[in-house]
Amino acid sequence: MTAPLDIYLDVRRFRGDNSILDPLKPKVKNTRSLIVSGRPRAEEITTAFPDFPRSMPNLRSLEIANGRGPDWDRSVDPFGSSAHSLRCLTLEDVPLYPSFLNLRTLTTLLLNSVKFYLHLDTLLDFLEENHSLQSATLWVSFVEPSLCSSQRQSPIRNRLRHLSISCSHVMEVQALISNIALQRGAHLEIIDCDWDAGLNEILTGISTAHLSNLPSPTSIEYKTHPRRIRLSGPNGRFSFDSSPDATSDLFTEFPLLPLANIREFRFIDHESSNASRLSPMTHHLSFFPNLETLAIMRGTSIPHIFTLLSDPSSLPSLTTLAFLNCDLSEHFMEELTRFAHDRKNTTSAGLHRVGIVDSGGKFPSVASIDALEKNVPVVDIRRGNKLEYQIEGLVREFIYDSDDDDEI
Repeated sequence: MTAPLDIYLDVRRFRGDNSILDPLKPKVKNTRSLIVSGRPRAEEITTAFPDFPRSMPNLRSLEIANGRGPDWDRSVDPFGSSAHSLRCLTLEDVPLYPSFLNLRTLTTLLLNSVKFYLHLDTLLDFLEENHSLQSATLWVSFVEPSLCSSQRQSPIRNRLRHLSISCSHVMEVQALISNIALQRGAHLEIIDCDWDAGLNEILTGISTAHLSNLPSPTSIEYKTHPRRIRLSGPNGRFSFDSSPDATSDLFTEFPLLPLANIREFRFIDHESSNASRLSPMTHHLSFFPNLETLAIMRGTSIPHIFTLLSDPSSLPSLTTLAFLNCDLSEHFMEELTRFAHDRKNTTSAGLHRVGIVDSGGKFPSVASIDALEKNVPVVDIRRGNKLEYQIEGLVREFIYDSDDDDEI
């Protein structure tokens, strides 16, 4: 039995001397995955592997990374046909040739193209006809506006579990979103790399009901820098990541999203300023009528948190407050204790717990913890302890599913 081969080929290493690959050629039929980088030209791949891809009948994964190198000839398909065994396809600045468009067995597709020449409907047909496709990443820029104008009467149906979109213009993102209907439980991700558009610009003219994978989210995560919003619920997920230089305030865009059933709000502030970025929320408490958990993560002091909690009757369903990696001063603890005390005298839900997790921030004194605990149970987690075992049900997903560099 011959072991499968995983080949990584940087064409710059053998360019001009194909003899380097001679020992490999008799074994290429066993290739399981092939990665070609170094700004390859099409003829370099077919020269390195004669009769490609038929010479690799067991190929499961193919990645060709041109990296904005020389333009490939779009008029001649250099591969003729692609291996029917292919499951994963990644093309970076390489045309989506007819040989690839004929594939029907893919599970994962990544297209990264600064010059996308195909018509949108051709791409949509391809996505719809690949019934095994579960993940699609479309980072494309159509070369002409007309190419992203669909003639379809209704959005395509598919089995995608994850769809990631990044385009150079808002209209391209809108064209893709409005023509791809995701199934229940799927994740739609919009990544803004080249423009400072707001979420409201993207969703304008697209009914939130069209996000059929996310009709009633229960959790929201908001990060200030780079700006990010994530919604999740039992029916799916939606995320919007903007460029690091974006200055728009996502709070002003919340009305476009279905927020009536939000139970958990996670706020991450990565700004170095001591001024709180939470203050805009004070004008939009009506967005979260059923909020139960508010988790705040940041590395600096949070003196203005009580612009949000100044009224003990605000957020009537709130039962859990969590402060993760925050610098908690003694004055802050006094204000928090006063809020917890006053809360007991309102008709709102009483606080069930306050979680304080330290990871190098300023940790409050034992006396201040004791004073707070007279009004509400305090989950006191010191650095180095396992959060998942000590705070049952307290924003566990926030800690372990976040892709931030920060660790609690």
